Amino acid sequence: MKRVFITLAATIALSAQAQAPAGDAARGKAAFMKNMCYTCHGSVGQGGDRGSGPRIAYDTWPWEAFSHQVRRPREGMPRYPKELLGDQDLADIYAYVSSFKKGPKASEIPLLRD
Repeated sequence: MKRVFITLAATIALSAQAQAPAGDAARGKAAFMKNMCYTCHGSVGQGGDRGSGPRIAYDTWPWEAFSHQVRRPREGMPRYPKELLGDQDLADIYAYVSSFKKGPKASEIPLLRD
């Protein structure tokens, strides 16, 4: 019984950690632009030209990894501590980035077919 309780508690804890806080994509777009994220990642997460920033669209990282990268980034990304980018702004940016949808493949666009 104790093992079941521990497993259940661990599962609940992991679920709580994995869930992103509620964010608003419209506010997130404004924060993304205001904090100049677009200068490296593009206005819709497509990535920067000449390798200035990776594509972040479509394959959104889990919340924990996303927030860790923003707060304590690897490589050349600037750091955005809570004093510069509040938790709600970060959640809103995550909602914006998560809202990016892939367009149709070229083969699915009639004008581009052979």
